Amino acid sequence: MASNDPPKINYEEGWDNYATAWQQLHPELDHIGDEWAGKGAGAANSLAEYEALIEAKFIQPYIEPTDTVLEIGVGGGKTAAMLLNHCDRLICADISANMLGATAKRLGSDRVSYIKLDGLTLNNIPTQSIDVCFCYDTMVHMEPRDIFNYLSRIPALMKGRRLCLFHHNNTVSDLGWQKFLTEWQQNLQGKRMGTAFSVMTNEIMAKFLNHFGYEVILQDATTVPRDCVWVCRAPEIQNV
Repeated sequence: MASNDPPKINYEEGWDNYATAWQQLHPELDHIGDEWAGKGAGAANSLAEYEALIEAKFIQPYIEPTDTVLEIGVGGGKTAAMLLNHCDRLICADISANMLGATAKRLGSDRVSYIKLDGLTLNNIPTQSIDVCFCYDTMVHMEPRDIFNYLSRIPALMKGRRLCLFHHNNTVSDLGWQKFLTEWQQNLQGKRMGTAFSVMTNEIMAKFLNHFGYEVILQDATTVPRDCVWVCRAPEIQNV
């Protein structure tokens, strides 16, 4: 990058490096993502409790056995493993090749496919091929404009129920503000660690969803007190 180029958030490098260093950081754990047990988000006190919460509240009520599910930002496959228990086919997408590799090692290839994202488009996912778009523990790291960009592209991929679940951080919640205070000094002058939390609020997400015509079914700001989870229906796109 030339010296006069503006700073760029390198999500890909940040998460590739995280995956590479993970084994040394957490030798006691089995899978990438097991270190995120929901305690910092105010949702749970253990990994088992957090996984049970996610499955009971956000997966089981919404995923049907015939669904093709796209998960954006699979990480090490924690939520992907739960989704696979409920859907027919799972498409795992991530900007990090190392994260996709970790998920593939965990889940294998039966009823699962893997797509490397470029961070800007979703062009390598067929249009009108997805029943459910699931994005959990990913938008917490995405800047609002990047979230807006993905929201603009998701509807063209959807068919059937066009159900979407989006989870992002809420910087103005008590726990969200505490998280912000731990990271702000490392993310100044337009630079930002790819794995840092973004500055995001429920009101901004509501504005984004309304702009694109998503139908909000549920806004849950209590199950994960630091964050917000939305269940919504993507607008139907004609003649894609």
